[in-house]
Amino acid sequence: MSVQEIQENPIVTLSATIPPIFQDCQKSTGNHRRNAIALRKVQMKCSSYRSSNLESSNDQLDNERNQIANEQAFNNEFIRNLYKILPIKRVQPYSERVIKFVACFVAYSCEKDEELLNNQNDNTTVYKDTLSLRFTEWLIESLKPKIKTDYLYGCLKVELTKRLSDIEAGVRAKAVLACSKLQGDDDDGKYVIEQFIGMLRNDPSAEVRRVVIYNIEYNEETLAHILQRARDVDPINRRCVFMKIAEEINDFRVLSIEDREKLLSWGLTDSDPNVKEACVRMLSTSWIQHANDDLLELLDQLDVVRSNIAQEALISIFNARPDIVQMLNFDDIFWENLTAEGSFLVRVFCEYNKEDEGKLDEILPEVTRLAFYIQKYNNFMNQASDEEQDEGKLDEILPEVTRLVFYINKYNNLMIQASDEEQANLAFIVGQLFLLAKLSDYGDEFGRREMDLLLREMLMSSNILESHIESIVEIEKKFSINERDFTRSMIKIITAIHKGIDEMPVLSTDLIPTEKRVSNSSTSIDDNILNEMNVILVNLKCLHIIRCMLEKISENLRDNPSIYGLMNEIIIPNIQSHEPELRELGIQCLGLCCLLDQPLAVENYNLFMHCLRHGHPELQHISLMVMSDILMVYGFSTIVSSTQQGNEIIGLLQKCLTNENEQLQAIAVVGISKLMLSKMLRDKHVLKELVLLYFDSNTASNLCLRQCLSYFLPVFCHSSFENQTLMQEIFLPTLIELLKKYKNVEIAQQLVDWTNPFKVVKLEQTEETIDYGSHAELAISVIRELFSETDKDIMKLLCQILNKFQINKSAGVVRFKKLTFLVANLKSKHPLIDSMARDLLNKFEKNALFRHFDDAPDALDNNELKQLKEVFEFVEL
Repeated sequence: MSVQEIQENPIVTLSATIPPIFQDCQKSTGNHRRNAIALRKVQMKCSSYRSSNLESSNDQLDNERNQIANEQAFNNEFIRNLYKILPIKRVQPYSERVIKFVACFVAYSCEKDEELLNNQNDNTTVYKDTLSLRFTEWLIESLKPKIKTDYLYGCLKVELTKRLSDIEAGVRAKAVLACSKLQGDDDDGKYVIEQFIGMLRNDPSAEVRRVVIYNIEYNEETLAHILQRARDVDPINRRCVFMKIAEEINDFRVLSIEDREKLLSWGLTDSDPNVKEACVRMLSTSWIQHANDDLLELLDQLDVVRSNIAQEALISIFNARPDIVQMLNFDDIFWENLTAEGSFLVRVFCEYNKEDEGKLDEILPEVTRLAFYIQKYNNFMNQASDEEQDEGKLDEILPEVTRLVFYINKYNNLMIQASDEEQANLAFIVGQLFLLAKLSDYGDEFGRREMDLLLREMLMSSNILESHIESIVEIEKKFSINERDFTRSMIKIITAIHKGIDEMPVLSTDLIPTEKRVSNSSTSIDDNILNEMNVILVNLKCLHIIRCMLEKISENLRDNPSIYGLMNEIIIPNIQSHEPELRELGIQCLGLCCLLDQPLAVENYNLFMHCLRHGHPELQHISLMVMSDILMVYGFSTIVSSTQQGNEIIGLLQKCLTNENEQLQAIAVVGISKLMLSKMLRDKHVLKELVLLYFDSNTASNLCLRQCLSYFLPVFCHSSFENQTLMQEIFLPTLIELLKKYKNVEIAQQLVDWTNPFKVVKLEQTEETIDYGSHAELAISVIRELFSETDKDIMKLLCQILNKFQINKSAGVVRFKKLTFLVANLKSKHPLIDSMARDLLNKFEKNALFRHFDDAPDALDNNELKQLKEVFEFVEL
């Protein structure tokens, strides 16, 4: 072979051309593309090179053998250089860059081969044997001896799963991506799924949990854990859950009704608008498509009778899918064949089309739980041009009053005659018709009379339900001229019901949740027991009607003297009854009466205190709520000064704060929080109890208490400097008590935040003066505590707290001199034994004190000496 042939032969120069490329790619990933292009050119030259003795040969077999030999020579040199990199540990960045370069080179080769195939315009061959394909197959086969032994493969899987618990979140995320390919029905696959489930629940990194959400295998076992991520602390993860479910689930019916309810409730009530939008998109696109764009079919799968989120879900669809709203048609056939879903749909649609919020406040019942949600969603009528068009829309939907009376009567009779299974649905339909009746216009005198007669007849019925009583009383108030007329008409009905105890048949025991319905066939029951049961049920019904009536009136009882007759004839005797349900309702009705008459409240306040001390748990709850409401209405000081046992009220409330009953504890916290926010109650001992309760680990399960205090404490402290001053008074004793129990600096930081004067809201209408240097006083008290503290951990925590205070020149010169004097004497007379505490104290002295003075402060004058006399005496002691 001549010198020229050697120079032109790329096979001979491989050992000189490939190593520099591998050397260069280790420097930076930025040159990988350029080196991949250069290496591809070398590979192409090797593949297409033909020696001089084969140039004149036309034998195809010889040419193929030459091409394979040349490519093999390139491959051998390539793998020789690669084998030098593989043994290097992963922590070295050079090895990582080489591996990335190999991937870049393979990707570039595939890209170029694909371009060549496209240029040939040959669509007859499905499979093409390309240079990149041959190289990739050879590379995999070459690496098999390095990676594919059973022992080493098992070790790799073990190490890979170990990386799921790596300290670095990025490593765990990559490990999840790799291990996701190992999921399956075998033991290794099940183990990986178990690890993924554990990471979904416990991994602290939101990014890692997100990777698991997208890569975990979807099945019955993992679905429940995926759904739980809809309550993830990270809003992006919560949104990803709704996106994954919309994509992965072919039909939402595979979810149980309970899971559907939870998912919609979490999504539609989420505080993050993006999460809520993702949930609405899932509901209005995927789920409604699964239901064939039929709202009734969708509602049927949500179980509207027991659902707490169906109304909001339906309103979300109205907002997102106006095309479906336009398709709704409520004709006579619809009204004649109402179902639970149909009655719910028309009721929500009618309320959705009410634009006047003031009118809503008058019509919607306060006792209806879902009614308050409607005020937020009145967007549909914005599309109309004027108010007359909106009223016309309702007139088209709602039947006239006479027909509505007929429908209510029809379905109520069906409900009475129905079996237990059908009764729940029919009761729901009647309830929806009552809500529609509240939206109707009663300008038609005949229709109004028919409705009035029907409602009175239903109230007198023995089968009336408690939920229906509330709606009937609300509609009756709409008929009345004023509150006095409303009260008079309701008292007539109540009196008639109560006087007919002996003649009335056995009533529906829906009013007593713990009892079963007494059927007409129960002839084996003794007549005396039956009569006693009858009396109890009649009294329960009367008390329910009285409670609903009292909740709807606001005039003083002196303007409605007939209510005193109800108190003497029904309410007071039932409070003295031995039946717990009667006592509870009686106390509740008496409490509502007291809210309408101050002398009556003062007279009966001792009774409520007695029930709170000695009653059963439910009676205690009601009594405490009544007591709190009376204090809020008439003022804490007024009730304390007017009641015989007024001085015991605050002690009784404090006792409730430490009660073992969580519900009673929460009610007490809510009541005291209201009193303190309204500045009716100002007691530092009570405030300290609230702070200790907030941080107490035993109240972690009491969500009502925690939610109330998490709102009350920052609002109380930051709404008024007077309130914040009270928190500052209890700061040090509360802090020491909490630090000794938990030794947690985050608790101390929370207390410092509540006492920060710079966060107090300054209102223009108030003339309150804020002392922006009050943190300096707290710092003084903390330093004085350090003189006597012996616990190293608490010393360190107290010194950490010193550096959290916001102290500036607004603290005043005297306070700064107090601080510098105390710090200097602490360092000289009582040096801290912990080195970290000393460093933190020096940091405080440097950053908070000396930055306001070039050096130590000047000598004190006589006036300042008098102010500092207490500090001198303390240091001497």
